Amino acid sequence: MRKLVVIAIIALFPVQGLAWGLKGHVTINRLAAQSFPADMPAFTRTAAAIDEIATLGPEEDRLKGAGKSWDSDNDPGHYLDLGDDGTIDGVSLTALPDDMSDFAVALEAAHSTPWRTGYLPYSIMDGFEQLRQDFAYWRVDTYGAQHASDPALRARFAADGDLREILTIRDLGVWGHFVGDGSQPLHVTVHFNGWGNYPNPHSYTQEHIHSAFESEFVDRYVTTADVEAELNPTESPVPDHLLSQGEIATMTATYLEGTAAGVDPLYGLWAAGGFASGSRDAVVFTAKQLARGADELRNLSVLAWRDSLYTSIGYPSESVQQILDGKVPLTEALLGTV
Repeated sequence: MRKLVVIAIIALFPVQGLAWGLKGHVTINRLAAQSFPADMPAFTRTAAAIDEIATLGPEEDRLKGAGKSWDSDNDPGHYLDLGDDGTIDGVSLTALPDDMSDFAVALEAAHSTPWRTGYLPYSIMDGFEQLRQDFAYWRVDTYGAQHASDPALRARFAADGDLREILTIRDLGVWGHFVGDGSQPLHVTVHFNGWGNYPNPHSYTQEHIHSAFESEFVDRYVTTADVEAELNPTESPVPDHLLSQGEIATMTATYLEGTAAGVDPLYGLWAAGGFASGSRDAVVFTAKQLARGADELRNLSVLAWRDSLYTSIGYPSESVQQILDGKVPLTEALLGTV
């Protein structure tokens, strides 16, 4: 029944008007989930889970218009106004502060704020950390459901594990939207909708090209097969420690730098008429960007799963690894609800 509901929801979506377009976000999320390796938990690799992750790809755009407060707070989480010098109003992408609060302080020197420049890196980093914690709780739930001495507590862990699977798929699918936004060159540049009032030695267009590229062109010319052909094998290390904030920030910056490298080629293809005519060069360029999003979502999801072994859960917190090694008593406190 749940799978049928997901399919019905997909059928209701119009294929237009969303960042990367509905088609782009659904494609990124679906291809990422379909390529999860065998060491990912089985519940993330079912047909129903893949359908749900794909369906949730456009969710953060569907919620736009919820209200002035929601829109003002959340819309900047979809983009980053990265300058041609590699900084966000003087803050280097490769030396991002640890959190949004410190980012805001760093931007004060330029009389700017994260809500002006966008804060996409933090949307990606926050989602990674949340997914990692989802997986950590699921690991312990699964262990507790099998090893708790009290039958009632085993049932409590099992029930929490069922809930955690639902929450994990939901969190992964929604977070995939931001990872996908990070593969769209016009989401990581000050030249987000026409070149703007900046040095323009190539006389790039001042037209509003954002929607025409990410929605109209993708809908008309780019197929799932085009994107799938550009996917790379899984590249996710097997960590032996809990990844630090700095390590997560470095991965995020590397990903967004790679996307930003596509800004000039995109404008060059626009000038050559590639997006108007659906040229092969334009299709391949766009498919590569979408595939980068799918690759990154898959790789980061796998890394979140593998790294979840090294985090802590519950209140007071306990090491997941020590719990699974039988060194911590199995109590309801590990559920973090008492």
